[in-house]
Amino acid sequence: RTRGGPLHDPAVFSYLIHPEWFGGREGVVAVEHCSELTMGHTVVDWWSQTGRAPNALVLTEIDDDAFFDDLCRRLARYGEVKA
Repeated sequence: RTRGGPLHDPAVFSYLIHPEWFGGREGVVAVEHCSELTMGHTVVDWWSQTGRAPNALVLTEIDDDAFFDDLCRRLARYGEVKA
């Protein structure tokens, strides 16, 4: 694991360009909408407790070296753009 905040948005774009950098598995994903305490929480049923068929590929792994190298390269290139 890396230190610092999660980078969900750039990870989505990286997945679209380089899905081979990511790993995960199928699971049942739902958003809680009944409980006042956990309203809006995303829940993953990894062990088929709900009896539902998997509805999402849940990504839990990333080649962080490749991701950060690519992200830094793209940001550096963005910084070279003249207005």
